[in-house]
Amino acid sequence: MDTKLLFNQLTGVYRPYIKLFQPVFDEFELFPAQWLVLKDIAQNTPTTLVQISKRRAIEKPTTRKILKALSEKSLLTIEQGQDKREKILSLSNEGELLFSQMNTRIEGIQDEIVKDAGISLEQLSETYHTIRLIHEQINKMEES
Repeated sequence: MDTKLLFNQLTGVYRPYIKLFQPVFDEFELFPAQWLVLKDIAQNTPTTLVQISKRRAIEKPTTRKILKALSEKSLLTIEQGQDKREKILSLSNEGELLFSQMNTRIEGIQDEIVKDAGISLEQLSETYHTIRLIHEQINKMEES
């Protein structure tokens, strides 16, 4: 198989995926990037701006703007770290509720996509493994 086909499929799914979920983002008044950061915090609590920036592969100034927007919506709890410049981030009660509601909706749609496509658990597992390996390799290449 030509590797270009794999990468074309990986990159080609992004825009339609975001478009499919746009009504959910609109309903909860979040942009896709804000959702990804909110989800990252929910899955990696407690965390910091630097850690989010590395995990999500986004620039620190962009991460800072997203965190500011989430904070203004009262979705974050921010505590002082050991270093005065470091802020420890987690979701507020309101943030946890919003995350839970959005995540339930998004996971439901994702489950429906997989079911309707007839993807078996074995295929899903193999696809996850393949994409994870590609992601790890890309991260290694960026670091060197």
